[in-house]
Amino acid sequence: MSRPTTLFGEHAAAAAGATGLPKPNRAGAGADQAPARAPRATARRRGSRTYGLARTHPLASVAYVAALALAALVLADPLEVVLLLGLILGVLTAARRLRATRPYVRLALYVAVFLAVLNPLFSQGGLDVLWQAHLPLLHIRLTLQGLVFGAVTGLRLATVMLAFALYTVVLDPDDQLALMSRFSFRSGLVVSLATRLFPVLQRDAGRIADAQRSRGVELDRGPRRARAAARVPLLAALFTQSLERAMDVGSAMTARGYGRRGRTRWQGTRRWRAGDRILLVAAGVAGLALVGGSLAGAFHYAYFPLLDDPRAALASPWWLAAFAALVAPLVLELTWLRSRA
Repeated sequence: MSRPTTLFGEHAAAAAGATGLPKPNRAGAGADQAPARAPRATARRRGSRTYGLARTHPLASVAYVAALALAALVLADPLEVVLLLGLILGVLTAARRLRATRPYVRLALYVAVFLAVLNPLFSQGGLDVLWQAHLPLLHIRLTLQGLVFGAVTGLRLATVMLAFALYTVVLDPDDQLALMSRFSFRSGLVVSLATRLFPVLQRDAGRIADAQRSRGVELDRGPRRARAAARVPLLAALFTQSLERAMDVGSAMTARGYGRRGRTRWQGTRRWRAGDRILLVAAGVAGLALVGGSLAGAFHYAYFPLLDDPRAALASPWWLAAFAALVAPLVLELTWLRSRA
């Protein structure tokens, strides 16, 4: 029996039709062959299904992303954090999803700059004083150690955000549902529907705003308070439209037999390939090295009162094992891309 277009089976076709998403074509005499061709057509439309982490098994991708996030939380050495950030950007580039992460990159930069500027104002530690001032209620003492600590803290947080952005932009919503449905199908269904409906709500908000502008409503002029007040009616219209869309999705799923006893959807399995196993093993090795190095104190880096040598931690066997395991899948992927060129 042919594979389904989505892991929703028949329910996904109804939900996709209600949410404005593409649904499989099952009409005509070639309906039996349509599901077999639909995954390849979807892969060609999305463009990233055949590159990077999108080619691998969802469980292996989740394990690798979890290892990257764990590394961002554990590592404290400035050079290690910079190398890890470069690795995540390289993985996004190999998956050809770097452009899709621009909103996440922008938010990560804002948060990193905010922490890098705010933290030195309240960190009084460090011996290398760069500037200090005595204010009536505040004593400011900027030190080199405080500046470096604030910058690295911002980079670590940005690295964590980009690691989860990698999970969001690479892993397909249907694959996310398949993973979560093993533990709780209803929770996975809610998360998958929310993931699908969020971009639809964004488009609805844009259309409602354009309709209001065509009627002469000033939404982008005046002070912030006036612009915010002008957009309040848009929120009410968007809320009403979202409720109507949710009712349509529920009615479509009920009509397709969701909730009835017995099998009401196609069931398909993703085969494990050699690359998937390599990625899963690499994520496991990296996770064990990170946990072991953290327990052994190999990733400790002191910022106060003086900065440690950031190059000393690069020779740690725990770091070398973790970084080699994390970078190996990227090297294999780049080699595969070069062989296809």
